[in-house]
Amino acid sequence: MSVFPLRLRRSLILNSAAIFGGEAVARCATLFMAVVIARKFGPTALGEYGYALALASVILLVPDFGMHLFAVREISIDARCLPRIFWNIHWLKFLLTGAIALCVAFASAWVIPDSERRILFYFLAARAILQTYSQASMAVFKAFERMHYIAFQQSVNSLVLMLWVTVALMLRADLWTLVSALIAGQAAETFLGWHILRSRFSLGVFAKWNGKLISAVAVASIPIGITTMLQALNLRIDILVLGRFVPNQVLGQFQAVSWLPVGTFVVTSLMIGVLFPRLSRLLSGDSMQGAAYVKGLLKNGLLVTASGSLVLWFAAPMLLIGIFGKSLAPAIPTLRLMTPMLPLVFLNTTLFYVFVAARRRAVYLSTLGVGVALGLGLSSFLTAHYGVTGCALADVAREFTMTAVYLFFLVQQNHARAAGRALLRVFIPTTLLAGLVGLAAFSSRLDSRWCAVWMVLVLSETLLVFGFPRLSEWRFLTDERL
Repeated sequence: MSVFPLRLRRSLILNSAAIFGGEAVARCATLFMAVVIARKFGPTALGEYGYALALASVILLVPDFGMHLFAVREISIDARCLPRIFWNIHWLKFLLTGAIALCVAFASAWVIPDSERRILFYFLAARAILQTYSQASMAVFKAFERMHYIAFQQSVNSLVLMLWVTVALMLRADLWTLVSALIAGQAAETFLGWHILRSRFSLGVFAKWNGKLISAVAVASIPIGITTMLQALNLRIDILVLGRFVPNQVLGQFQAVSWLPVGTFVVTSLMIGVLFPRLSRLLSGDSMQGAAYVKGLLKNGLLVTASGSLVLWFAAPMLLIGIFGKSLAPAIPTLRLMTPMLPLVFLNTTLFYVFVAARRRAVYLSTLGVGVALGLGLSSFLTAHYGVTGCALADVAREFTMTAVYLFFLVQQNHARAAGRALLRVFIPTTLLAGLVGLAAFSSRLDSRWCAVWMVLVLSETLLVFGFPRLSEWRFLTDERL
């Protein structure tokens, strides 16, 4: 029988369901907007929207810069510090959002010469500024483990967005009116979060500037902020680079495909976010349980994602045309080239959290830095010479390199050395094939069937090295007593 009280187990289940449900609704609403733009206005408009969205998602991190995670940690330890932490964090937010607003107003014409992209960026930047204040309220809800408030906020946001889009389509409105739905939904989410805060939590009066506390917040948040910035750049660098070399129509086709790695990252992050507390406890020492937990997590996740990537390779035409429409059919070869990213993004995201739990900041910061630097260099070079195909190959090569770096450090550490060695036995036989695919990039006829062969080999090696999935492993991964 579990040593956890029944009430605590129910709380864990409800909080996990709220986080997954809220994020699923929010992500589906964002994907819904992209699908409507692609079907209503075509791949050119989708390319303009995708570039503006990628840039705005990076801009969003500046007024956040790790402060939300800092707030969750401090408030969850001592709830009495809520007013002091909350209001002083907002002093920093006001300064950072003011700086961002000035940059958007005065530097956007130089950074984004395309007027259509620039106008869309203004809309999405406004939404990003609203979103950062909404996330401040979500940080309080997370600290008090009131995740259902977050799900409620995100559901209202998505409902307003979908209603706005439906009315706009009925009235045959233009692209700007359609994209305004994002601002309307975000405004509703932000207002609702602040309303819940004022009515359910003791925020007190607006606190005066506390230089000592604000300095402490800034110092504690900088490493977290750098990490989140590197993660965002790693996910969006392909769109930002590709947008400099190809027209909006081609960029729109790539944008439809780029949901693949972003979606994998989001789903993996949510899953590991639920498991992260027990992962942190298990990796606080050199326990055998911690090593077994990491090994089971990596094994079963790799089997699922490798199988899913293989299915996606075969179903690429049906899925892409079925979701985005026939105008996106030219992106099918690109989607197939990027299917190997599913298992790689899963491994990189999971290993990132493993090293965070093991307090190995230098490992995950250096690996993310290598990924961004390599991605920027490879994407610029290969895109300039081979266009979309080169950009897709640069993405796969970047994720493959990051996986190799993480596995090297995993073998060097004591926490999960056996898992690292086992994964090297999986990926070393595929290194030659990956090299052949890289060399094939210099040919004008790159056959995406190599990707299917690579995934079959990864799946076969995983089963050979780790064995088939076992029910006992899944029970161990979800055991409440850990």
